[in-house]
Amino acid sequence: EWAEISGAVTQRARLLNAVLGDLYGEQQLLRDGVLPPALVFGHNGFLGPCQGIKQPGDTWLHLYAADLARSPDGRWWVIADRTQSPSSAGYALENRVIVSRLFPEKFRELGVQHLASFFAALQDSLAQWAPKEEGAAPLVVLLTPGPYNETYFEHAYLARYLGYPLVEGQDLTVRGDCVYLKTLTGLRRVHAILRRLDDDFCDPLELRGDSALGIPGLLQAVRSGKVLVANALGSGLLQSAALPGFLP
Repeated sequence: EWAEISGAVTQRARLLNAVLGDLYGEQQLLRDGVLPPALVFGHNGFLGPCQGIKQPGDTWLHLYAADLARSPDGRWWVIADRTQSPSSAGYALENRVIVSRLFPEKFRELGVQHLASFFAALQDSLAQWAPKEEGAAPLVVLLTPGPYNETYFEHAYLARYLGYPLVEGQDLTVRGDCVYLKTLTGLRRVHAILRRLDDDFCDPLELRGDSALGIPGLLQAVRSGKVLVANALGSGLLQSAALPGFLP
């Protein structure tokens, strides 16, 4: 049963990644009438300033999550897509660690799948598509809204597990279209940002002007190809409740 779910969710992630790339790119889906323009341009998640921005490797969704429910006839339904800055991976990891310690024998007997490969793939993906500097490993940070966010525990837990600095918007600055981390020894170039901050809060210059959580100039740095942001800015558009009505 899980093999079927896994394959279906993988397929859905590939589809939504392609849809997002088209809607912020050539918009062939709109020209062909597959999706109505009102669904895209009338949604708060569509960010006009992100139009035309290219993503390395055409990868918009480095992370994807789906809310699943069992239907009356026993099949599984996707009832919501999580594409903007999906939660849950950290909670799943913490849960798995605790259960494996409490019930080690059952854990082995049931053949529970390990999660390490998922996180290794995420790390490899961010390192692969981050802009390169010769002779230096890319610096990846995890951007959080701060300790008052309801999922802050997961942000801190993931940052520690992945080995990424946990930062807030005020810890970063943009200079010459590059993003830097403020440290006691000076500025360090940031090559990739794993964000847990909603799209429109990420840049008060081009997106939400009243945001005190973002980094002024971040969108221009993305546009210039100087930093990778995962998931891509504007990916909240796919969480539209109207979109599933146009899918088989």
